[in-house]
Amino acid sequence: MFKQMINKVQGGKNPLGSDRFLTAVTFRQIRYFVAVAETGKISTAAAMVGISASAVTEAVGELAAVSGIKLFERHPRGLALTYEGHRFLAHCRNILSAVESAGYALTRPNNDLAGTITLAVSITVGGYFLAPLLSRFRQRFPNVDVVIREAKRVDIEAGLLKGEFDLGLLLVSNLADRVNLASHTLVRSMRRLWLPPKHPLLKEDIITLADVAREPYVQLLIDDAEASTNSYWQAHKLRPNIVMRTESVEAVRSLIAFRNGVTILSDMMYRPWSLEGDRIEVREVAANIPTLNTGVAWAGDRPLSVPAHTFSEFCRIEYESGRLDGRRHMPIERE
Repeated sequence: MFKQMINKVQGGKNPLGSDRFLTAVTFRQIRYFVAVAETGKISTAAAMVGISASAVTEAVGELAAVSGIKLFERHPRGLALTYEGHRFLAHCRNILSAVESAGYALTRPNNDLAGTITLAVSITVGGYFLAPLLSRFRQRFPNVDVVIREAKRVDIEAGLLKGEFDLGLLLVSNLADRVNLASHTLVRSMRRLWLPPKHPLLKEDIITLADVAREPYVQLLIDDAEASTNSYWQAHKLRPNIVMRTESVEAVRSLIAFRNGVTILSDMMYRPWSLEGDRIEVREVAANIPTLNTGVAWAGDRPLSVPAHTFSEFCRIEYESGRLDGRRHMPIERE
């Protein structure tokens, strides 16, 4: 797996050789690299893994040297991944997940719980949130069959009340029926401004919603995105200058990267590169913009089955314990 990883990152050309990489790289280096990539700061990464900043710096430097890859660009406010570093990060996360899953399997024997859960998932959650959670649950409870149904939020709510779905995994911040549906929030994701490199707003210490209103705005439509956008714009008595509406997050990324506008979307959806490999920057907006909350929902007047209750509790424990972390959906922070 390591050899395939390094070849993919470097397009099949590794000047130091895949075999040397396999023998020289350590799990410690990969773990510290991921921490730096997810925080953008050596000091914060060191605090996250409980080691000195100098040890983190040394480990990341060793990893860059043995891989032959420039992993980070240094900026006055922190570190940002290079394109190759961003690709390398995805593989490193897979490695950490595989090692953690192996330890989980050794320390916790499989439960004999069996049954079926019908889980409704909204498109945003299905694309950015579901896979690692589902994978870990299936490893822990292999005899529970999870049947996935992708649906719009309004249909998930109706299906939960009718008993068509056991659980819904969706944006609970958008729930309409909060009287008859119970829910538990797993991750709160901040909404931030996406914009292309060298955009004039990047020079500003403070960016306001009024500043954003003067820019061409690309509006995402999936999962009630426009309705939730309108709610906080109206609360500030402002209106975005929408030049395009789309249901494709990848289209939004490409439009932003190619300087066709800006947008405000959640950290859960943020990636620093478009499909074409162009950079997308992110900044906070000085405004009271609500978070986008992902969670589990169910019908409040109907007791959950044992498998469904187990899945709900599993989700809660995984995120509260930090084994699955909302930071993976967050952009690189800068000092």
